[in-house]
Amino acid sequence: MGIAQLFAMASFANFAVLINDFTTLWQLSSTQAGWISGIYFAGYVTAVPVLVGLTDALDARRIYVFGLLCGFAGSVGYALFADGFVSAMVFRFVAGISLAGTYMPGLQIINDRLQDRARQRVLPWYLSIFSIGTAASYYFTGLLSTHLAWQEVFLFAGVVQALCIPLIIAFVFPKKPDHPQAGSRHPLDFRPVFKNKGALAYIWGYVGHTYELFAYRAWIVAFLIFAAGASATDISREGVASLAAAFSLLGMPASLIGAQICLARSRRQTISIVMVLSVALGSILGFMGALPFIFVVILAGLYSIFIMSDSAALTGGVVAAAREGERGATLAMHSVFGFSGGFLGPLLVGWVLDMGAGPGSTAGWGGAFLACAAGSLVALIGMRALSRN
Repeated sequence: MGIAQLFAMASFANFAVLINDFTTLWQLSSTQAGWISGIYFAGYVTAVPVLVGLTDALDARRIYVFGLLCGFAGSVGYALFADGFVSAMVFRFVAGISLAGTYMPGLQIINDRLQDRARQRVLPWYLSIFSIGTAASYYFTGLLSTHLAWQEVFLFAGVVQALCIPLIIAFVFPKKPDHPQAGSRHPLDFRPVFKNKGALAYIWGYVGHTYELFAYRAWIVAFLIFAAGASATDISREGVASLAAAFSLLGMPASLIGAQICLARSRRQTISIVMVLSVALGSILGFMGALPFIFVVILAGLYSIFIMSDSAALTGGVVAAAREGERGATLAMHSVFGFSGGFLGPLLVGWVLDMGAGPGSTAGWGGAFLACAAGSLVALIGMRALSRN
């Protein structure tokens, strides 16, 4: 499942790495570029209630294959037919549906095949694969874009996603979910989730986490290109994309360590500390854009570590709090609300850039990262309030 998730995320960072190219090619504003970045997560949020909710009644393996087919269609369609703002929105929306059909359904494939103790041990590793998949998408998009046209980059991603289908069919054995308590509930009835206050606290925390994470990942390449220019550092787009990939890779050990600490100490306290650190560093990062480039890189890398340190801890908390027979529905709501934040993050950061001093100034990026760091602040306040109640 880890290998499958790597392949399934091939198109994840395609637009983020090439955002400056598309802005110039199609004369996009920062807000429009933010819309295209964010619509990927809108596709996810639209599809995830159905696709993840159905895993309480259907084998998640079938949902996963459907998600891969959507990924192939989104990548190949973008390569062949995208020619501006509207068409790019359509195909990135379809690509977001692919993530909805693979990420959490992949977790459900594991949940349905493991007992509780094994599930809690394996879960952080699977969730951390998301960071490796993100890093691989950043790196290979940057690498391929220096040698190939952007259409070929998207075609390559589509082929990689298609190759994942025989992998799932061959190595994941079929298994229908067996949840006796789910028999009286329709798989798309999510009302019981909102009565589970413990799960709601982690869902709220995940909203802020995902808002901040995907705002960061959507704009980090553009910010580093600005910072390199501000300090007269000679670095190619491939080099900047490689840095973004490295930051994503750092997220894997950060997420694993955060999850392990939560198993030994208070989960709420650990998550709260991480969120405070994220707010503190995110609030100053943009204003540091004119410093020597190496210092900007170090600060951006640390910020990525802090953002990711509570990722598996939050989802692990939701899985632990979910009632038997409602795990698919709980994860669906976890994803819907969380990735709604992922949709809003890139869009709001782009809007702040347009309304502020712009992407060509330190003040503009300072405001942008203040907007980014607001995710952890809102998550911290809401999660602690729900936890107390």
